[in-house]
Amino acid sequence: MSVNYQNLLILTASILLVSLLFDRWWRERVYDLQGKIVLITGGSRGLGLVMARQLIASGARLAICARDQAELQRAQTELEQRGGEVLALTCDVTDQTQVEQMIQQVNDRFGSIDILINNAGTDIISPLENLTMQDYDDLMKLHFWASLYTSYAVLPGMQARKAGRIVNVSSIGGKIASPHMVAYCASKFALVGLSEGMRTELAKDGIAVTTVCPGFIRTGVVDHGIIKGQNRKEFAWFSIGDSLPIVSASAEKVARSTIAALRRGQAEVIVPFPTWLSVKLYALSPALMTNVLSVVNLLLPKPGGIGTERAFGKDSHSKWVPSWFTALSDRAARRNNEIPVTEPKSTTTVQPIESEVRSQKQLEPDQGKAPISENNSDSFAIVDPAKASPEVQACLSEIQDTLGIPWTPANWRAYAIYPSVMQLFWKRLKPATQTEAFLESAIAITEQVYRDIDDWYQPNYQIEVDAGQQRQIRRELNAFSFGNPQLLIQQIALSRTLAGEVVGEDGKADLRRGPNAYRHPEIQMISEQSVREISAEMQQIYQDIQQTLGVPIVNSDYQALARWSAFFIAAWEDIKLWRDRPEYHLLKQSIVQRANNAASRLHPAVFVGEQEVRDLLDNPEDFEQLQQRVQLFTDILPELIIQNALFHMGLAGIQPATLTDKA
Repeated sequence: MSVNYQNLLILTASILLVSLLFDRWWRERVYDLQGKIVLITGGSRGLGLVMARQLIASGARLAICARDQAELQRAQTELEQRGGEVLALTCDVTDQTQVEQMIQQVNDRFGSIDILINNAGTDIISPLENLTMQDYDDLMKLHFWASLYTSYAVLPGMQARKAGRIVNVSSIGGKIASPHMVAYCASKFALVGLSEGMRTELAKDGIAVTTVCPGFIRTGVVDHGIIKGQNRKEFAWFSIGDSLPIVSASAEKVARSTIAALRRGQAEVIVPFPTWLSVKLYALSPALMTNVLSVVNLLLPKPGGIGTERAFGKDSHSKWVPSWFTALSDRAARRNNEIPVTEPKSTTTVQPIESEVRSQKQLEPDQGKAPISENNSDSFAIVDPAKASPEVQACLSEIQDTLGIPWTPANWRAYAIYPSVMQLFWKRLKPATQTEAFLESAIAITEQVYRDIDDWYQPNYQIEVDAGQQRQIRRELNAFSFGNPQLLIQQIALSRTLAGEVVGEDGKADLRRGPNAYRHPEIQMISEQSVREISAEMQQIYQDIQQTLGVPIVNSDYQALARWSAFFIAAWEDIKLWRDRPEYHLLKQSIVQRANNAASRLHPAVFVGEQEVRDLLDNPEDFEQLQQRVQLFTDILPELIIQNALFHMGLAGIQPATLTDKA
């Protein structure tokens, strides 16, 4: 009997391929991330933050650490807005004592850690001649020793359970020694050796260790890098290489590959493809590759410049960068919390960052329930949700629930005067507002505003506010900071559709994953009628707001803050002084432009149309009044977005004291 070896070979290869694919599918299916406790070092920005977003979307419970408290606060707020349960801790991971304290705090909050991702790191770009022993020591501490400290701190729990995942984020610099990155590569080679050795020895305990060796990643981290020698020239080649689409990979792609690998318990991840190919060529012919890199070294800047002094990437800009060459990295920096760039501060203690999100019980004020009434002015009627029809109440509740905001927005209550029109508006807008892209556009507006005002706003008041009330005010401000950008994008979309446009683009978009952060808590309002019960001064302030902003109502933001009248009055008087500044108006224009761009990208596209609305109105002439209402909120929301940030900045500068404001 003859054997057809060609067919046998094809059959064997097919069986092997199917087996590998099945094994990959089964490993991912078996290791479910839902409910897993994950610790990411360096999780406040860059790749760490991108992985955190994706892990939150998979249902993981997250702890992140970094040295910069402000970065951690921004990252924690964003992740909680995406529906995540997040513990943020300040920690210097090069200090073993702090690492052990951090692990204990994570265990106390969540229980034993299931997944450790050692991601903290930095770059030092420099010719060999300009490196110092301190450079080598700093990078070894951060890349090697920090990963060793965290791994040894979580191992007892993982070994006891016979389960766990450890991911060590190294680099192509841990596989190939690149010129002008010798200290960096030495530390990353050490991390690769540690990671591969741990994988070998920990397999018996059911612990899978994955080594990640990416090439250039578009995280926007370049401005945080340390540059020496001819720093502007060094930074130019480094940042351009970091941004080129073929050479570099997006942070989102690297994060997806890393998370897929940890689910499979995979030994190694090398991305993108050019990086993988380079590593394989280096393994085949190290002599040839080192000779090629020696030639590359001749093209790089010579020693000199600032010598052994250190400069940040942000201080090494030139005519070449930033430019269109670095557009992708610049965009990633804005998206991934890499701006502003500040010098890392040493920390001597592990401190949790207090969550800006609390349960409904925790959000209730200390004082008695504030009186709430509605604005019944004939000039601008707003529906009282409690007195509305069941259909209107259901629609208003759905708006709150979908957007994840804990109050009924004034604009939608204004449209509820025309119930059928309001329901039409919402029906058309809802699919687009349920998408991940819509949420990210709104969050990007908030982040831009906070970064911008940090450069120019200096509060000119100081009052006494106790720590408890400070937390309550901050939480409510965060809710409005999260909700108002969403409302602005909606209003711009409605305004344009009523003018006959089709807004957005056809096509599908990813739906939001997980609940939103501010869905459940209640925010109490003080109406214009009820403010009289507080003080004559507060009544005057409400009138001043209407006159200054040129609006017929006092919006929800102010109705919430009025419960803390001393802070509210001081902050409002200060804000009025800043409204005339050019920075304020430039920021307002920028917000409107961003919201317009976001509306243009809505998926699916939105169209309402004048005639469709007129047909639903009892009096078709009310269409013009409805248009005016939409435009009113389109105009006022950028003001509210800026002013909420100014309130927040003013609050941040107040030292907690004994409360004197009993409003």
